[in-house]
Amino acid sequence: MRSTLSVPFKVLVLSILLIVINQCAAAELLQSNAKTEEAATARISGNVAFVEPKPPAFLEVMLHESVALVCEAASLNGPAPLIAWLRNGKPIHTGYNSKIHTDTHELNADVVITSTTRSILYLDCLSTSDVTATYTCVAGNTVSHVQTDTHLLLLPGQLNPRVARNCAVQKRSSAGTVRQPRIVMWSRNTLQLQGQAVTLFCRTTGVPAPRITWEFRYGQTGKTGEIRSITNDDRHVIRHNGDLVVRDLDFAEDMGLYVCKAQNSNGFDRAEAFLYPVKEAEA
Repeated sequence: MRSTLSVPFKVLVLSILLIVINQCAAAELLQSNAKTEEAATARISGNVAFVEPKPPAFLEVMLHESVALVCEAASLNGPAPLIAWLRNGKPIHTGYNSKIHTDTHELNADVVITSTTRSILYLDCLSTSDVTATYTCVAGNTVSHVQTDTHLLLLPGQLNPRVARNCAVQKRSSAGTVRQPRIVMWSRNTLQLQGQAVTLFCRTTGVPAPRITWEFRYGQTGKTGEIRSITNDDRHVIRHNGDLVVRDLDFAEDMGLYVCKAQNSNGFDRAEAFLYPVKEAEA
């Protein structure tokens, strides 16, 4: 148990600045369009708004190209947002519940001061049907949801037979029993009151199902600081879906970087989440 552990002053200042910047950016986005009746509701605590990076409205692609759409959303004084993807209005199976727009049974109801969630939609070896589809990022919690569309624009170009063959092999492998792990949705930055609980998301895809582990790094990434593996105990629970629950938050014990790692026999992926517990008077 770590009762007293000094943090380098620069690291602490950078950590605070990171949280403040994200909180201010989310607040600005939530209130920037309040001129319209619809956007005025964004000022309500808990409502979700997109932050950068946001998927483009239009994206130029080549046939058999592979692209990734990145979507990030934030919430202030409400539950952390979940993110799902639609293709032509229908949910895309990404390894976790995609019914945010109609079904809230999986949504996390724990209120946090500030939270951001990021998701990546991987579109591998685009086919003709892929490039004529509309892709929608939906971000939501128990309070509200928002969505944004991306339309793919097919660029003219001659089909490369070798690329086409490689894509055919890749698609057969992806549909079968071999697929590298990918973390497709995870928590980015979370500000929460001390004494409360928080859930850090880590949702994955992969065949066979990836093994999820969490690591805690107290201090700046890649530099000096305590590093420890997280296991289930009185204050930590790693859920079957990969999420990490941290209870009874304490600044001295829990402030820092949390690394989610996904691994199977075909590869490895990782994602980072920053957690900053604060006293109620500071919130």
